Amino acid sequence: MRLKAVEKQFSAGDLVTIKNSRKEEHFCIIGFKYNEEHQPIAILKALYNETCIIEKPITELKTLLIRGKL
Repeated sequence: MRLKAVEKQFSAGDLVTIKNSRKEEHFCIIGFKYNEEHQPIAILKALYNETCIIEKPITELKTLLIRGKL
């Protein structure tokens, strides 16, 4: 049996945290855009803070979902 590496894919609505963050804040992905180098950037809304909306590269995100499903 051969195993194949699968690239992580995030979708709008996924629940995530930020890798290497001091705070254990949870975010929901509300959209995506691309930076000048054409790398995908996720637009995140904090789950427990109505006014916190940030942008992070998808490489800095860690999913809160087990095997991609709730």
